[in-house]
Amino acid sequence: QKQNPRRRRRRRGSCPFFRGLRANSLLGRFLETGRAMTSSQDACYISLLGLAEYFRTSSPPNIKKCIQCLQALFTFKPPLKVEARTHLQLGQILMAYTKNTELARNHLEQAWMLSENINNFDDVKFDTASLLAQLYQQQEQSSLAKPVLRKAIELSQHNVYWHCKLLFQLAQTHATDKEYALASELLAVGVESTDESNATYLKSLFLLSRAMIMMIERKSSDVLAILNQAGTIIDNAIQNIHLKEYLKVFFFVLQVCHYLQLGQVKTVKTSLKQLQQSIQTIMAPNWPSDEQIFGQNSTEMFMWLPKEQLYVLVYLVTVSH
Repeated sequence: QKQNPRRRRRRRGSCPFFRGLRANSLLGRFLETGRAMTSSQDACYISLLGLAEYFRTSSPPNIKKCIQCLQALFTFKPPLKVEARTHLQLGQILMAYTKNTELARNHLEQAWMLSENINNFDDVKFDTASLLAQLYQQQEQSSLAKPVLRKAIELSQHNVYWHCKLLFQLAQTHATDKEYALASELLAVGVESTDESNATYLKSLFLLSRAMIMMIERKSSDVLAILNQAGTIIDNAIQNIHLKEYLKVFFFVLQVCHYLQLGQVKTVKTSLKQLQQSIQTIMAPNWPSDEQIFGQNSTEMFMWLPKEQLYVLVYLVTVSH
């Protein structure tokens, strides 16, 4: 594959080959929702959401009462956008704080059914699709996750962040099911979509992820071609030095593994040395946190692995060599 600028901080692209209920204000989410309601309805909704947020953020959180407040919203027959968002919030809270996955699934399915055909409702629509697919996978029902993600991908072509996030998620779903050819096709679609939006960093991630899939399939010549393409982009087109260094770690990990897979032990030494230099740079005390690096631009919120996990991975690759 693991999920937003400050107006609404999105989960980082937790997908490919990439690693929630973020503490979004329930009330704030309601106020962002376009609505045509009477002032008395507004007062009821705001009061219930305020109480729900109070119970959720209490120490310790009182999740039962938070859920009761959100469920009470439905008795007022709210507009579709408010109803869909509330179902999503209930699904998020149930997944984050309880083990009641069936009830969470019910709310997320309701949110998806309501939001799927609503225009200008991207965050709710695609957040719901992503979370619902994740829940289906947890329940070992990937056959249900795939059509939801495919529909969401079809609907998200105007939104680079969500389109790429959902492509990564569906590719990972197919890879988990050992459907590597389908995963590779989706990652190729991702490369094309980033060309259209000039999202160079994302293009590099799609290429490297595709190379990883092809290594699993042992398509050595294809792996080499894609790594060469990705390497050229990383060296010449990535301006952000921090993103460049993360991509270099991803690239050199794959290159080292590729050489080892081919039995070219002597060839691997140069790449391994460059990999170790890059991880030392990332682990230096003055290096910014992952949150600072991956939170500035919606097309740069995708991260393969956090730096602590990269460090462990590089160690394992070094030992295997």
